[in-house]
Amino acid sequence: MSERGGPLKPEPNPKPWEFGKALQAAFGRLLLALVLLPASGWSDAKEASHPVILRGILHSLAGKGVDLQTKKKDYALTARTTWLLHTLEDKRLANREVQVQGIIEPDGALKVDRFSTIRNGKLYRVRYFCEVCNIEALEPGPCACCQQPTELQEIPQR
Repeated sequence: MSERGGPLKPEPNPKPWEFGKALQAAFGRLLLALVLLPASGWSDAKEASHPVILRGILHSLAGKGVDLQTKKKDYALTARTTWLLHTLEDKRLANREVQVQGIIEPDGALKVDRFSTIRNGKLYRVRYFCEVCNIEALEPGPCACCQQPTELQEIPQR
């Protein structure tokens, strides 16, 4: 019984054509978005985000940061993490041959995700090591434990 005393009536079901119209409108909006998406520049950004691997000479430029000089072009370098940027800026690595992997930014700079040094055609991983404390650091600077300078080491990659 309802509050008024009469029998309860079920809610009316939506008409099938009303559901179809709503579905058709949603599909139309989705289709329109897919058509307009390339015009908004999304496809260009996706193409630019493909990782590239480059080999070249690492240069520290006073007041300008770090630069990779390849046979074809010079790239200003940025990094995905601060510790990686600090490693690229290490003066002990200046004028060394390196391999970098990253994404070319819209301004032409290369945002580095990974890098290796190259000696005699072989790739090496860079680490900073404290002989006193026997611990590894990710970036140049004093040991986190004893504050003594860390040693730059190059570990052969497989």
